[in-house]
Amino acid sequence: MTFVKRVERVALAVENLEQAREHFEKWFGAKFLPVEFIEDMGIRYQPFEIGESKMELLQATRDDSPVAKFLKSNGGPGVHHITYEVDDLDEAIKEFESRGGRIAYRHTYKPGVSFEGYVWREAFVHPKDTYGVLIHFAEKKPVNTRSGQ
Repeated sequence: MTFVKRVERVALAVENLEQAREHFEKWFGAKFLPVEFIEDMGIRYQPFEIGESKMELLQATRDDSPVAKFLKSNGGPGVHHITYEVDDLDEAIKEFESRGGRIAYRHTYKPGVSFEGYVWREAFVHPKDTYGVLIHFAEKKPVNTRSGQ
């Protein structure tokens, strides 16, 4: 039995958000949402869609951001993480950890442009547990379905 619903999106780390955007618009007809910032992590990101598939571009805004570190260790742009949607993040984490997996990072985002009308809760799996791929579990709930949010 799996706790994963589906692949929700794929995130790409890029050095230049504007150039990457032009590429995906020209080659694939991508439709972009506005650019947003995750200040505490030093990330500028832009969600987009190609057909029914969701993706996002990630660009570092400072040298110590996870995206800057990825670009350096990867030798340039590439797939940064894959997001799996889950119904209940706490249950997904509990199930994953019961199987021996490790969670490296957790965060909650309040409603915003990309998260309009819902709260986004997330957890990143330690890539050593997933053959070097950074896996991201995400739960999105309409506003006010969780107490205090």
